[in-house]
Amino acid sequence: MRSRWRVGTRGRLLAITLLPVLALFVTLTWYNYQSRQSEVHAELAERGQLLATALVASSEISLVHGQFDELRATINGMLQTDSAIHRVTLLDADRKPLLDVAARGDALPEARYYEAAVHKRLLYITGGGNRNVGTMGYVQVRMSPTAMLRKARSRFQLELAVALSGLLVCAGLAWQMTSGFAASLQASMQAVRAADAEKRRLLQRVTTAVEDERKAIALEIHDELNATLIAVRLEAQQIAGLAAALQPAETAEKVRDKAQAITRLALGLYNSGRTLVRRLRPEMLDMLGLQGALEEMVRQVGSSHPACSFSLHTEGDFSGLDGDAAISAYRIVQEALSNIVKHARAGTASVEVARQGDALRIAIADDGIGFDPARTAAGVGLAGMRERVQALGGSFAMDPSSGTRIAITLPVQAWRVGI
Repeated sequence: MRSRWRVGTRGRLLAITLLPVLALFVTLTWYNYQSRQSEVHAELAERGQLLATALVASSEISLVHGQFDELRATINGMLQTDSAIHRVTLLDADRKPLLDVAARGDALPEARYYEAAVHKRLLYITGGGNRNVGTMGYVQVRMSPTAMLRKARSRFQLELAVALSGLLVCAGLAWQMTSGFAASLQASMQAVRAADAEKRRLLQRVTTAVEDERKAIALEIHDELNATLIAVRLEAQQIAGLAAALQPAETAEKVRDKAQAITRLALGLYNSGRTLVRRLRPEMLDMLGLQGALEEMVRQVGSSHPACSFSLHTEGDFSGLDGDAAISAYRIVQEALSNIVKHARAGTASVEVARQGDALRIAIADDGIGFDPARTAAGVGLAGMRERVQALGGSFAMDPSSGTRIAITLPVQAWRVGI
């Protein structure tokens, strides 16, 4: 697996390295090919026009005497020495063909032709000059790019082979260089994975330690403080009963009032202790399981805040969930509902919890005002929710744009009895 990963990584690094070079190579190759094509056609145009102009003088003599054998021989010689000439045609003034000489072979002509006019000239004996007094005919030259393109293609193929060889050499060197990069990248990724795993283990240990400490404090409050408050209340009630025998009656009434005040104070402290115990360690989670504890939590929050309608929907079997996932899910929902009550100004809020195989999916949404993450710093509650999710290796997503929506996935497993 490691070898396969390394080969895949080297391949990706090689692709990243060579793709720009390959794109540049293809672009330059295409440009070079097109340039050679353009050069061939430009040279043919220049040579064709020059040939048509050069043949004008010989054509003028042939037109004057009406003999074309010498001109034909001249053109045949040119066709034999220059494979780029495909056809030479001599036309009269009415553009009727007088002489047509074509090269032999399978060369294909250009669509265009190059033409020069054969002028009739009037000679000046005394002045030593001449004047154009009309057109006797035309010389048309049609060129063929086949031979020149074949030579250009051969040179291009040789250059392409040399360039490809260089590209292959570069690819080989890049492959050797990426070997070290791949090993370094693999080591870095392994270090990152190890650090992430260690971070999750530390978060899990911190979360477990916090929950254990909360449980210990809750037990201390329940077993020590609440028991003491019960004893104080009972003692105060006994004092109130004994006060009836005191004299005078006013003193007895005062003692009884003080005893009842102590009873009320002890009862209030006891209820506060019970509430604190429930917050530190949700005993409903131990008694009713996750589903029942969530139902009780949503019911209590809804009854305490009637301005917002809270709903809960559960799906799947929640029995036998491991303790970490259950307590994390409970705390996450608890913190989310607390944020809704404090900040959302929502009219409705929903909680959906579903057990799907080895995953527990939690979705919490409200129709409140939401918030802008760029302008609002994440609070301790949200940070705690994220840490709980990360500690279990789950996923956390939040959309606060329109209301607030939180989607969480926690990996879970069943309790293993006897292990």
